[in-house]
Amino acid sequence: MKNKSLHFLVVILHLLMTGCADKEIDFVFPEPLILSMTDETALTLVQEPGKIINVPLNVQAASGLESLVVYLGAERYDEVSYTNNELSASYDFKFNVAADASLGTVYDFVVTLTDKIGRSTSFPITVSVDATYTITVETVAGKEVSVIQGKINGDFHFAREKTYVVAGTLAVEDGGTLTIDAGSTVYFRTSADNAVNSRLVIARGSRIQATGTAATPIVLTSEKVLRGEDPSFDDWGGLFLFGAAPTNRGSNVVEDGFVYGGSAAAESSGRLRYVRIEYAGKDDYHALNFFGVGSATGIDRVQVFQCQNNAFRIRGGRVNLRYIAAIDHGGYGLWADEGWQGKGQFWLFQTNISATLVPRNFWNQARSLELRNHDSFYDSSPRTTFQIANVTLIGNGEGTTDGTRRGARVRRGAIGQLRNLIVAHFPSDAVRVEDLPVEVLGGEMVLDNVRAFRSATNYAQEAESIFFQSGLYDVTEDVVSGITLDNYVGSVSSVFNPQQLDPWFIAADYIGAVQHANNDWTREGVWFKNRDGSISE
Repeated sequence: MKNKSLHFLVVILHLLMTGCADKEIDFVFPEPLILSMTDETALTLVQEPGKIINVPLNVQAASGLESLVVYLGAERYDEVSYTNNELSASYDFKFNVAADASLGTVYDFVVTLTDKIGRSTSFPITVSVDATYTITVETVAGKEVSVIQGKINGDFHFAREKTYVVAGTLAVEDGGTLTIDAGSTVYFRTSADNAVNSRLVIARGSRIQATGTAATPIVLTSEKVLRGEDPSFDDWGGLFLFGAAPTNRGSNVVEDGFVYGGSAAAESSGRLRYVRIEYAGKDDYHALNFFGVGSATGIDRVQVFQCQNNAFRIRGGRVNLRYIAAIDHGGYGLWADEGWQGKGQFWLFQTNISATLVPRNFWNQARSLELRNHDSFYDSSPRTTFQIANVTLIGNGEGTTDGTRRGARVRRGAIGQLRNLIVAHFPSDAVRVEDLPVEVLGGEMVLDNVRAFRSATNYAQEAESIFFQSGLYDVTEDVVSGITLDNYVGSVSSVFNPQQLDPWFIAADYIGAVQHANNDWTREGVWFKNRDGSISE
């Protein structure tokens, strides 16, 4: 779709540039186009009785749009006439499947677009009436399991006493809520074929309620664990939440066939509490993904363990995250951009493995914490604006030659407050701030109460010149006792209490994510895994 749209724009630019010139050759307008968000030339959709099909289409014609007609068989189902010399427009194809429609019924639609010079193009849409998801019973390692895949148009419940294996993409849509009982383990099918992947998607307008406890956490993990095999860092895709909160990419952004963004800053995509996500990140996916997720979403005590790619990925939205951790992440620990405006406290990222980013070079270094606004337009609105406190980042060693890792990096127009931060043991720079005008440094962008040590470079660019060297901030290279490559428990006192930022924050007048052994949130119950795979207790 992107390539076709680009071609269309090139044609329009050509017309504008040559419109006033003498005609030397006949110019032939390109054919009109009908584009779906998946860039398919036809769609085959499955829907249940009583449910609605809604397919957004983009129509384009360099010579101008004349009309659009939708046929159901030989009958006209819908039509649009274009009278304002439009060159492109949006069209939402909608069809309400009758509640009494029989399973197996097939509806054949054809969308026909005509341009101003009489040329037409067609786009077939086939709607089959059937169940949109399947559950089959299998025996895995001597245990009866329910293998589930497809699209759930409504509520669903993963009961603790049942064993579920997710195969392919399982999507919760149509405003449904997926509830996962405390103490449940949900397995995700693995495959040696890199093109075959399993993941869980919560579509825009739907929710997940996965509320575990310290003693009965919820675990999303590889099917290999069920089989008694050794799991790998990239056995399955990950968990994806799509919301309706603002982004600086627009209000209806399409990602891998799902839509996110909007104006509902305080919307909820559900709740994750005492949840562990293991062995995800296959095929460039990330373990836990937030796309335009709103501030009413609850994220509290979530661990990503051994992930091939990024552990946490935030694109826009207003989601806040408290007590999160990634242990042995291959890519980034957390990467936020696209106008994310949120808060974070008690973040822990520790990895002792070389970065999995390809290619490995100076410009492609994985960070434990990456905060951006927009890669091309730094002032894009809404702007990535953060309030983050009590963070510990531990890399894979100062002398590591192929680690290609950095600690915390603020760039591409992101601004905010980053406080009570420990960054140590990185083979590249530990803390870097860049891409901001001088007048916002120390105002809209504050780095303070920081200890960066035992890295190749402890502070870089404005983190060095403004916040470290000036002496105006509590930003030092002092070593925090107890913090090593293998240990994240330890802190030093801080004059800054994060509750000064917002009442959302918990009082914590110390630098670091984990204060000491007597106040260690990773040792609550049995929800958290150590780097060696044992359970922290």
